[in-house]
Amino acid sequence: MSIDPAIAHSIVDSIKGVIRHDINFFDTDGIIIASTAPSRVGSSHEGALLAIRTGRTVNVDAAHRFAGAVDGINMPVMVNGSVVAVVGITGDIETVEPFGTIVRKMTEILIRDNARQVIAFDRWTMMDNLINLLNLPQHDESLVDYLAAALRTDLARPRQVVVMRPAERGPARMPHQDVVRSIVDEELGDSPASLFRVTSQGCEMFLDHDAAQDWTPTLTRIGDAMRQQLGVTVLFGICETDATAGTYRQRHDEALTAAQWQRFIGQRDVGAFEDLDIALAVTSMPTERARRLSDRVFGTLSDQRIAAFAKVFDAYTLHNGSITHAARELFIHKNTMQNRLNTIATATGYNPRRLTDYRTLALAFTLHDYLAFIEADR
Repeated sequence: MSIDPAIAHSIVDSIKGVIRHDINFFDTDGIIIASTAPSRVGSSHEGALLAIRTGRTVNVDAAHRFAGAVDGINMPVMVNGSVVAVVGITGDIETVEPFGTIVRKMTEILIRDNARQVIAFDRWTMMDNLINLLNLPQHDESLVDYLAAALRTDLARPRQVVVMRPAERGPARMPHQDVVRSIVDEELGDSPASLFRVTSQGCEMFLDHDAAQDWTPTLTRIGDAMRQQLGVTVLFGICETDATAGTYRQRHDEALTAAQWQRFIGQRDVGAFEDLDIALAVTSMPTERARRLSDRVFGTLSDQRIAAFAKVFDAYTLHNGSITHAARELFIHKNTMQNRLNTIATATGYNPRRLTDYRTLALAFTLHDYLAFIEADR
């Protein structure tokens, strides 16, 4: 095992906070690669080499002199039964020797912890690359197979695709991606066949799934942790039809659509693609055509006037066309409500009280709002 000098420096700094003596960290060639005495970095040490060869602590004092050494003790650091480094404490033997065991153990723990982090980071990187490839219209099958094999995962297993996004409108930006990654990884720890990646926009999860599996409690815990640790409210879009080899991209797009619709309508929970209705038409309509319909209905009306019309139209819709109840909803007289509906008809050419016109107006209001949403989301 080769220890990166940056990691060695962090270990030395951690140990220095425990004892008030200089600490040296040697690689397996007996070279100091980190030290609280910076001038010693890069120098060789025969005592450290002896500790590496024998696997035993080597003292340096007047009776035990070694080239490049000063008084102190040098202890081999063992990981999986092999010497991976040597840590030295500078000072009088009788003074520093009592610290020897705790310093060596601390070093071994810190190295193992770093190794686990490196392994986890490598796994996260491979999952990032694999999911990115699976989401492409075309991808290198050999590279997909290689990454799947490296992750020891079977892409033919059924998986449920989930997309997590911040709930707030505006550009979807996920802060502190390292924390998000740790939260999700901890919650999916008991499901080694599940895959996920964290991006600047959110998180994509391919969750190992069978007919009896319910991931809702896990998603709830992830949402709670995001709120508690980062102060971020998130929502989830789910494709309930399992993804298997060859369908990951389609299922991902469906889960993403569900998540985006959740953000658009202001829901802050779990939304399933299979439950979408009008959203299927709105989200799949090309932007140019959506804008053309919106412009046909609203023409040159200002956004402020369209918003005022939408408030009236929504109240009318909420109460199933009852002018009396809609007026009560808006705290206005029913005659005023009727006048406002007439104003909508005059300004747009579409009368809310005529069923064929109502359908067009409902879609136009939704498209106008959705176009503004996706524009702000960029």
